[in-house]
Amino acid sequence: MPFDGHFLGKSGVQTTVSAWRSAGDEEHNGAQIDMLIFRKDHVVNLCEMKFSETPYMIDKDEEMRLRTRIESLRSHLSPRQTIHLTMVTTYGIAVGKHSGIVQSQVTMDDLFE
Repeated sequence: MPFDGHFLGKSGVQTTVSAWRSAGDEEHNGAQIDMLIFRKDHVVNLCEMKFSETPYMIDKDEEMRLRTRIESLRSHLSPRQTIHLTMVTTYGIAVGKHSGIVQSQVTMDDLFE
């Protein structure tokens, strides 16, 4: 499915959107990702969606869960592809010790402008 990523600053890049799931095994943890945006420029936006009534805070445990999803996906992609973690949240990401893992964010205002 084509996707207009104007709110990610990439409206001129051809994209495809899909969900993804990988069963775990002895070597890798399993993972389920609700939305991946595969871009022609070899970037894959791993979209993590969170609802919160305030800016979403990423704590240590959440950062580790996100890193596990990133590494699980990385093991199934071409080495030429780069993964960008994109948080889709109601009011954005709260800046904190663990928020540096996020490359981009999309808020409710971005989606409904």
